[in-house]
Amino acid sequence: MFSVDNAVGDLLEIRVSSPLSMDDAMALFKKIYKTFQIHFPGRKSRVIVDARGLRIVDPAVIDAVVVMMRQDNPSVERNAFLFPDGALLAIQAERMLKELGTSNRRGFTTRAEAEGWLAELCTPDERRRLRHFLDETGG
Repeated sequence: MFSVDNAVGDLLEIRVSSPLSMDDAMALFKKIYKTFQIHFPGRKSRVIVDARGLRIVDPAVIDAVVVMMRQDNPSVERNAFLFPDGALLAIQAERMLKELGTSNRRGFTTRAEAEGWLAELCTPDERRRLRHFLDETGG
């Protein structure tokens, strides 16, 4: 399950939860690419991925996500991933981010760290929306 939205400025809001199949991942990135084209033509976005509802993911899905994320790198100024605390998912997330090899994407297990790091580049309106988006799941 997933949602993709752009409510304010250049902030792209993505929420992902289990189960996340290969078909879901493909549909997610199709929606992300369309959102980039419509809302951010020629501009870079700041992206929050709330993955606190995500559990273990099939390694093939992780591999596909890495390939797709490499394609959208030029459109992303900064990307914060908020993961749940969990050993296996943390290992998968770390592997995914390491394979991307970029410093503009980081994973966090605490909301304050993810929000603070992304907010450094956000406008005041984007910071308010970021806070509201993360509040929507009670975290």
